[in-house]
Amino acid sequence: MKLKEMTEDEIKEIIKSIINEKLTKNRNYILGATKKYKVLTKRLEKLILQAMKYIIETITNSDFDIIGNEVEFNKNKQYPPITIPLEDGKKVEIIGKIDRIDLAKGKDGNYIRIIDYKSSVKNIDLNEVVAGLQIQLLTYLDAVTKKEDLIPAGVLYFNVIDTIVKSDKNKTDEEIEQEIKKQFKMQGLILADVNVVRMMDKTLEKGASSVVPAYLDQNENISEARSSVVTKEEFKNLQKHIDKVIKEIAKEIYSGEIGIRPYYNVKKKKSPCDYCEYKSICNFDPNRNSYYYIPNKSKEEILEEIKRS
Repeated sequence: MKLKEMTEDEIKEIIKSIINEKLTKNRNYILGATKKYKVLTKRLEKLILQAMKYIIETITNSDFDIIGNEVEFNKNKQYPPITIPLEDGKKVEIIGKIDRIDLAKGKDGNYIRIIDYKSSVKNIDLNEVVAGLQIQLLTYLDAVTKKEDLIPAGVLYFNVIDTIVKSDKNKTDEEIEQEIKKQFKMQGLILADVNVVRMMDKTLEKGASSVVPAYLDQNENISEARSSVVTKEEFKNLQKHIDKVIKEIAKEIYSGEIGIRPYYNVKKKKSPCDYCEYKSICNFDPNRNSYYYIPNKSKEEILEEIKRS
């Protein structure tokens, strides 16, 4: 039976049976050993059930179908390693796994979107993409579209989180449900095409989509200011830029470049040094060493710079 044809009760039973099966394995015995872990297990079950409800809703209300889960890029897998040749004759092979690939058939071709599940709130920051820190989804998208001759429709994160809704006795059950649904809305980049947006959210007429980061104005056009979209040309430019970034990283690896230069995200005001357990080994000191600063540029600025590069 297809996922779109299953009832909520059927899905709940499948999820419960999977969780129970995992818990009966010896290595997971601790999860059922104490009251504390039993409570945590129930909380996990509730989170998974809630997340699955909205995952299925995003599939049911779209023209996209799942064509692969946990798709691997490796030898003897669905896709071979992503091979990138360097100028000096050397090459880089990238292996990995993507959580989900969806496909939809449009009038002008087949569209593909890459979806990654995250246990915390995640979105695509083009500043980090340019810096080479957030290139996974776009790298996989580029590889699949080239191999299968598909049109990029989006790269999205589905955040599997424990939702919190502020208490308000005046809120109806429907309003609470809508607030929870908003927190499960996928984030990322999608194609700036009204038809593609509606292929992802068949219920959308005007206003904000509850499924993807898109907003249609009164004239049913995409609002650039309230949507996270890029054109076909901009998608191509991003894909070309990712190729350049990977080549630059590869050259640094081959040359043995291991300089002490952690990044500092200006927008988030954070650096990986804040959480690093190896400070005593690295001995990075901002008074003696310099950060690699990631600026806080707008999407428009970054896309224009990539276009010119």
